[in-house]
Amino acid sequence: MPEWPTTPLSSLLTQHVPSAVAPAPDDIVQFAGVRWYGDGLFVREERRGAAIKGKIYALKPGTLIYNRLFAWKQSFAVVGDEFEGVVVSNEFPQFDVDPSQATPEFLALYCSSPSFAEEALNLSTGAAAVSRNRLKEPDFLTLPAPVPPLAVQAGIVEVVTVIDAVIKALEAEIDAAAAVRVALLGELLRRRDETWEERPVGDLGTIIRGKRFVKSDYVPEGIGCIHYSQIHTDFGAHTAEVRTRLPEEMRSKLRFAAPGNLVIAGTSENVEGVLKAVAWLGDDSVAVHDDAYIFDHSLEPRFAAHLFVSPAFREQVERVYSDTKVVRVSRDNLARLVVPVPPRAKQAEISDAMDAMDQQITTTAAELDSARLARAALRDALLDRRIEVILPAPSTDESDE
Repeated sequence: MPEWPTTPLSSLLTQHVPSAVAPAPDDIVQFAGVRWYGDGLFVREERRGAAIKGKIYALKPGTLIYNRLFAWKQSFAVVGDEFEGVVVSNEFPQFDVDPSQATPEFLALYCSSPSFAEEALNLSTGAAAVSRNRLKEPDFLTLPAPVPPLAVQAGIVEVVTVIDAVIKALEAEIDAAAAVRVALLGELLRRRDETWEERPVGDLGTIIRGKRFVKSDYVPEGIGCIHYSQIHTDFGAHTAEVRTRLPEEMRSKLRFAAPGNLVIAGTSENVEGVLKAVAWLGDDSVAVHDDAYIFDHSLEPRFAAHLFVSPAFREQVERVYSDTKVVRVSRDNLARLVVPVPPRAKQAEISDAMDAMDQQITTTAAELDSARLARAALRDALLDRRIEVILPAPSTDESDE
């Protein structure tokens, strides 16, 4: 089979340079991000115009976009029509594709492949930490890309799109289940009788901040720890296991959550994440990062964690957070937030219902992970031609002449 020709991306792409957007103070502005590993574009947060400090730029549907900080993590996508009016920072350059040579969808697939990621990392520059390396636009455009016939490009994209449809369906199922979970929790907490109380969080226990440690402190064996960022990414409402550990010689400098305590994110990149809580159910105490709070309380631990994502609680958070570079809630403001407190048996009953919903979401999420792995394997096999796209033979029907 003939080799596909290759050409520098500069021959296929022209950078789209949009004008900066100037939102009004009361405008609600949606910011997009590009997921790693070719998983597409998404709306990552909303901000009021008054809270936006730097320059922002509107997305142009049909362009190829990437995250300069995470090109090496295969962070490429095509801007769909549904993202018209959504904005990004200057870390997300956009490119028009020459339609006579390539399609944005094919180039997004190629640029999100592991082989391209390796080349992107080699050209990325910046701070010593790899996660701060940027692939600048001039360097990106020097990289080569294969240019199969347009019909082959379309065939490859069509095959991958079949799995994309499965992935979208699973994502929609998870989103629907999460919405049902929120509604169910809100309803269960509204069904009250005279045995329930309304109590400030500070009256239900003590709140202290963790102690500082950094990710470079991690070791394979040692003291179990929870970094504040892991509350957002690694844990659900409760956990009995840690993902990371610290050296034993740091013990005297740390603060610990005891079994049954809540570990609460005191800061986040967005309002939705701040004060997310995980109940620590391990056998031993766990070290806690200083951007998280330790809540030693008298509630059923799982119920306490569920309270922190309940609709009524999140409405209160909207009124007390501070928004500078990151979103924070002070310990005093946390202590003043009010929560419903039913009898202990009712707390366990509500927790069991929420755990059942969480298990359903976890099961679907595992299916989604499997589908994404299958997509990546298929993409790579199509791009390195271990799987060939067979085009229909030209018609020889005389009626076509």
